[in-house]
Amino acid sequence: MTKKYETDFAAYEQAEVERVNTLAVEKDRFRQELDDHNHSIDQFIANLSYGDAEAVKEYISLVVENSTYPDHFEVTHEFSFEPKTAELRMSVTIPTPDSFPAIKEYKYLKTSDEIREVPLSQVEIKKRYASVLHQVAIRSLHEVFEADRRGLIRTISLEVGTKAQHPATGRLSFLPFVGVSAERDRFMEFDLSGLIPLATLKHLGAAISKDPVALIAVDVTGVRKS
Repeated sequence: MTKKYETDFAAYEQAEVERVNTLAVEKDRFRQELDDHNHSIDQFIANLSYGDAEAVKEYISLVVENSTYPDHFEVTHEFSFEPKTAELRMSVTIPTPDSFPAIKEYKYLKTSDEIREVPLSQVEIKKRYASVLHQVAIRSLHEVFEADRRGLIRTISLEVGTKAQHPATGRLSFLPFVGVSAERDRFMEFDLSGLIPLATLKHLGAAISKDPVALIAVDVTGVRKS
């Protein structure tokens, strides 16, 4: 063997030892991270089964994060959970009426060789915005109750509205357009495939804005909460 070969072989052996040691360290680190992850999941499940407020809030966060809406229709959620009464209080914010699509269709005018927008009438805008508002309210109740297979949440007190300048104060505020309280057992009896959102909200005794497009908020103090 030449001196160079012996040197190269020794360097290879040293590198191989270092590689094996590094691999062993990484395996131990991975096992520890996996054990920690599994432990955190087990702890989360245990806390959730006990109705721990933080665990319930974390779980609901996962539910609403996976609630997808169209990119142009941003929906945000804020909520709190009261373990003593098993009540979830949720506030859902939808886009303002003036950001809502107001184009009915596009028409091609042959005489001028141009495409012209045909706007929705004010009546149509009001109907569409109100319809979406009512659908979001029912969907929000359904998503939470459906995901809560353990039945930890017995009641949801829900407000759906938007953030805009308050007509009376000029200050940016959350303006509730729907306020409703729903009990789990009662709501889960509904057949969502056959209901009309507005009718369901009225059936639940909801406070509903008569004109959300005009930013007319509802008084939610009359909506039952624990």
